[in-house]
Amino acid sequence: MEILKEKYSITELSGNLQLTDHALRYYEKEFGLNVPRDGRGRRYYTTDLANIMYQIKTMRSEGLEIKAIRNILQSDDIIRDPPPVVSNENTGEIVPAGSQYGGIKDIRAFFNEFKEQLASELTNEISISKDHISKEITKSKLELGACVENGMRRLEAKMERHFLDVDKSLGSWREKNKKGVFKKLLTRTLK
Repeated sequence: MEILKEKYSITELSGNLQLTDHALRYYEKEFGLNVPRDGRGRRYYTTDLANIMYQIKTMRSEGLEIKAIRNILQSDDIIRDPPPVVSNENTGEIVPAGSQYGGIKDIRAFFNEFKEQLASELTNEISISKDHISKEITKSKLELGACVENGMRRLEAKMERHFLDVDKSLGSWREKNKKGVFKKLLTRTLK
């Protein structure tokens, strides 16, 4: 049986296939089918999706297990490998990755919110780091200034001792040579 309608609501398709809405949602999840939603968030099944659901129902009624049906549909390239699953943060339910966000708009909203949160946290961390670095630089300046000042005082003290030693030495030399200079002057003038 080929299904020819362009779009089916979940109720229409479940009525045509004589399956429950729950069964359709279960197959959707188990086979990783990407069922689109309308502007109000309600599922609708395209002709291709309706035919896949029909094939699944037929194989299940023939007694095939879900795993076997999945292998058949994958080998026929009707479906792809199942999508990765994650745990829904709110309910704890295991769902295909991305489905907990309800579609591309919600995924974009999630990433925009993530981007804003990340930017806010980075700005905050940068501000904290900037303040910390500024304090460290100020502290280092003060320490360096204290070291330079201490070094200058020691140098001044050494220079003072050196000048005192030079002054003493000059004083002794003058005292010692004072008499000798006058002798030399007198002897020159007397000659």
